[in-house]
Amino acid sequence: MRSLRIMVCCDKTRYDHTLVITSNIRLILTIPIRDQNAMPTVSPDVNTRRLSLEGAPNVRDLGGYQTRDGGTTRWRKLLRGGRLSNLSDLDQRLLNDFEIKVICDFRNAHEYQLDMTKLSAQSAAVIHNLSISPGNQHDIIEISNIGAGQMATWMTQINRELALNHCQTYRKMFELLLNLEDGAFMFHCSAGKDRTGFAAALILSALDVPRNIVMEDYLLTSQYYPPAGELEYLTNKYAANKPDVDPDLFATLTSTRPEFLEAAFAAIDENFNSMDEYLEQALGLSPQKREHLKRQYVE
Repeated sequence: MRSLRIMVCCDKTRYDHTLVITSNIRLILTIPIRDQNAMPTVSPDVNTRRLSLEGAPNVRDLGGYQTRDGGTTRWRKLLRGGRLSNLSDLDQRLLNDFEIKVICDFRNAHEYQLDMTKLSAQSAAVIHNLSISPGNQHDIIEISNIGAGQMATWMTQINRELALNHCQTYRKMFELLLNLEDGAFMFHCSAGKDRTGFAAALILSALDVPRNIVMEDYLLTSQYYPPAGELEYLTNKYAANKPDVDPDLFATLTSTRPEFLEAAFAAIDENFNSMDEYLEQALGLSPQKREHLKRQYVE
C-alpha cells in the first residue's frame, strides 16, 4: 500500500488530503485543518438551531419552524438567549455575522449591573432595556422563606404574571420587531428561559406557528440550560451569604417544564379566549401587523 499526503488551501482553511492506494481501492481522506490565524466565520447557508457560544447560555435561532399555512420561519433573523455579559472575542465575531440590529434585554437594572452586556465595538446592535422583574433569579432568591418544594408553584405563577401583567413590555417588543427593516432581532434575559421563553412563544404564535411546536421550542431550553457550572455560579452569586437558602432551590429554578408555559397559555385563554385575541387586544397586533411580521420573518 502506498500513500501520498497533499496539502491544499482554500478560504483560509487548509485541507490535508491523504491518498491511500491499494491494488483494488483508491480512497481520499479529507481532514480540515483550521488556520489558527484565520477569522472565524459563520456561513449564511448554515442553519443551526443552537449557537454554541462560549460565554452566553441558551442562545438559539428561531428559524426553520413550520407555520400553519405551510411557510417556514426565516433563519438568522430571530435569536433568543441568555445573558450576554461573558462573550468571548470569538462569540462576538460570530454574533456580528448575524448583523443583529436590535437587542431586547428583559433584565432589570440590578441584573444588568451584575452582568453588563458585552458586545464588540463593531456591533451595530442597539440595546433596548425592557425590564421585567418576575422571573429574575435575584428577586426569587431574595424571598428567604421559599423552598425548593415551593419553587415549581412560584414558577407557574410567574408565567401567569408574564402573560397578564407585562403586556405593555411585550407590546413594545413587537413594536421594535415591526419597525426593524433589515438585520436580525435578538431578545434575552439572564437564562433565556422564562421571560425570553414567553417572548419566543409570543413571536412564534404571532407568526402562526402551531402551539405544539411553540412548546417544543420552549422545552429545548432543558437541553441547553443550565450549562456546566451554572448552578455553582448561581449559588456563589446569589446565596453565598444566605445559609438559609435551600441548596435544591437552584435545580428547580433552572428547570424548564411544560406546565410553566402552559400556565401562561391558560391565563391567556381564560382572559382573552384565544391567543389571536390576546395578540390583538393586549399586544396591539392587528391582522395587518401580523401579516407584516410574516412577510418579514416567514418564507
